Amino acid sequence: MVRFLVFWPILFAVFFAALPVAGREKDEFVNGELPRSFMTDSLFTGEPPDTGNCWWKSFGDEILDSLIILAVKNNPDIYTALDNIVAARAALRTEQAGFYPDIGVSAGWSKSRGSRTLDSDNILGYADAMQEYLFAKASASWEIDLFGKITTGVKSAKYAYEADIATYNAAILSLVCDMATCYAELRTLQQQRIVAEKNIASQRAIMEITKVRYNTGLASQLDVAQAKSVYFSTHSSVPPLVSAIRRQINAITLLAGLFPPQLFNWLSPPGKLPDYARIVPVGTPELLLENRPDIVAARKMVESARAGVSKARSYFAPTLSVNGSFGFASHNFGRLFDNRSITFDITPQLNWNIFQGTATFNALKRSRAEYDAAIRNYNSLLQKGIQETDNAMATYTGRVKQVVELKELVVQGEITLRLSLDLYKRGLAGFQNVLDAQRSLLEYQNSLVEAQGSALSSLIALYRATGGGWGNYGYNN
Repeated sequence: MVRFLVFWPILFAVFFAALPVAGREKDEFVNGELPRSFMTDSLFTGEPPDTGNCWWKSFGDEILDSLIILAVKNNPDIYTALDNIVAARAALRTEQAGFYPDIGVSAGWSKSRGSRTLDSDNILGYADAMQEYLFAKASASWEIDLFGKITTGVKSAKYAYEADIATYNAAILSLVCDMATCYAELRTLQQQRIVAEKNIASQRAIMEITKVRYNTGLASQLDVAQAKSVYFSTHSSVPPLVSAIRRQINAITLLAGLFPPQLFNWLSPPGKLPDYARIVPVGTPELLLENRPDIVAARKMVESARAGVSKARSYFAPTLSVNGSFGFASHNFGRLFDNRSITFDITPQLNWNIFQGTATFNALKRSRAEYDAAIRNYNSLLQKGIQETDNAMATYTGRVKQVVELKELVVQGEITLRLSLDLYKRGLAGFQNVLDAQRSLLEYQNSLVEAQGSALSSLIALYRATGGGWGNYGYNN
């Protein structure tokens, strides 16, 4: 009976610690069934995205290429992610050190005296109670990984290290997408300013026509006033565009890790929007598990948390360790290293913490909760990734089709303005038709530029959502 009471807790702890954490196959952590494909149309294919090359190179814009190089080189967020990798690698090496013994050396001199009255045979204290000697020894302590505590700790740290690498890649992808998006917005604003300035020049010329006709008695002063109102209305839209362009350049400068206005003179000359029209391979939702670095990082953290559960279970089992030392001890330094001065000991030891309050059980409960939370975060990111991909595809499709329609609308607006102005100059129509044509053309041209910029931004968002490609900028061990 006594033996049973002594040994059954040990057997229970060993059995409990050895239980594996439930695992599944490839999609083991995905809650529910992934869609087999995205809703594609003629602008997309189900081919896997090319994640090995830099997608922004396809725009053929050397300024954008240079800005991304600057950002990767200087942005502090990238170096923060790199520091996290270094710290995670050090934590992994620390866990791996548990496989090896702890070895130390010591040397010194000891002098002590015991009580002369404690020994009943030495009441009078005639014997010398002083002890004085020299020693030098090496000692070692080694914990045998009997129930996998060290192994699971290393596994948890290894997955956390890999998660930080994926997080670094996610930071690279996010940075280049942010830079490309800001650059697209800058070029959109500059194109809108060009549109405004072209319309201002056209409206100024029409205003001069109304003045001439008024001076010759062919038109009323109302025509002049209306022409001026359209001219000054368009002119007033330029200062906000100028300030918006400056703010956008400052945002790009910050992403590049520099201080404003270091890039202002370089970026302030207007440039055209990069070409956005293309057939985009988007792959399948399943490929997001491998392509998107933030989802890869979340999955690695799930693996790390699962190993953490196994490590927490191992604390229910006993630990086996071997302690030993070898050295020399002598009262005389000259005889310290004699054979007769050798001392050694070896102590295999089995330790088991039978009772720690509820610390061990709560540590296991905490690790299980962290594991469940990691799975939920992984699924949340996966759902978000699928949503972002579908949204970007829908926006890109809508904007590309809108651009086609708006280009025709701009052509018709230009024809309308030309014909209405011609009829006005010949006195066959009133000035109101010219006014309406001017306002409409400006609106059509602005809408076209905005749609083109949005199409480019949605294409960049699609590269971000599907995992993109960052070429040689990813982390290399």
